[in-house]
Amino acid sequence: MAIILGAPLLAGCAINKDLRLDTQGPGLPANTAVSIETVPAGTENASRFAAALADAFAGSGHAVNEDAPVTAVFGFSLRDRSTGTAQVSDAGEARPPEVKWISAPARKRAFQACEGERLRATLALYSRNDKTLIYRGTGEIDGCDITQGEIDALAKALVKGAGG
Repeated sequence: MAIILGAPLLAGCAINKDLRLDTQGPGLPANTAVSIETVPAGTENASRFAAALADAFAGSGHAVNEDAPVTAVFGFSLRDRSTGTAQVSDAGEARPPEVKWISAPARKRAFQACEGERLRATLALYSRNDKTLIYRGTGEIDGCDITQGEIDALAKALVKGAGG
């Protein structure tokens, strides 16, 4: 009986897909137009994310055009979730280096169907007139196979975090 009940649990992805978001800055004023920096050619996932950002801004009442008063710059990565990103600083000769995790690696756990991927993006908004940073948001989401749905959700969360 336990084997029959346990089989459906093993079939799905057991990775927690909760989106994590960190934001800083006063944010984007309502209905302010935004210009999204050009994505380098040959970066399909970044192009997909730029399109998702444009849709998220438009859906939040922010026009997207080249001569807007706010410039949006983003960084985007899709990697194995077992790989982390950290700052390492020298703690002195007598101690080991200090590691500050920016995005800690995740380990495969029991009942996980896959190693998993991590989608991570940072969105920074700059005022062209004041030449200042008005918002910086970083978000990440894990999954077995990242889809356009997760890319869209991350873009929407970053725009919403900006006040959009």
